[in-house]
Amino acid sequence: MNLSGLKLRKPLRRILLISLLAIWGEASAVERILKIDAPGSVKAGESVGLVISASTDAGQGEHVGFLQAEASVDGGKTWRAICYLDKGGVKVVQPANLTPGAAGTAVLVRVRAAFRDGLAGNVDHTGAAIRWHGSWNDWTAPAAIHASIAVKGR
Repeated sequence: MNLSGLKLRKPLRRILLISLLAIWGEASAVERILKIDAPGSVKAGESVGLVISASTDAGQGEHVGFLQAEASVDGGKTWRAICYLDKGGVKVVQPANLTPGAAGTAVLVRVRAAFRDGLAGNVDHTGAAIRWHGSWNDWTAPAAIHASIAVKGR
């Protein structure tokens, strides 16, 4: 960055440059987390507990604007909502309990979050802009994360 074209005294240019670098450093260090804490397996007939969490440290008003989670116990043929939260704050923790299907199947979980109202606009957990009619509608796109919990025999 070349500030030499600015007609500022050298000490003021230095202060401006340091300030810009500090702002850029804060913006580049933003941490947005979207996580599913779940066991790798569960016994058939036993309830499986999991915890879905989303958070941001971006500041400037950014919060978890939406958090959606769905689960399938039939290999993805059908899905049911685990949670749908709106305006969740800077940190959201959502526990859930599911009843798995038969042994040899898997409980599938998919989660997506929209971080909103900050300087970055509407972004997913990777910081990418959300395309509401594109990536947001596609559960296989990076806006979503997934977990698979194997169902074992008793």
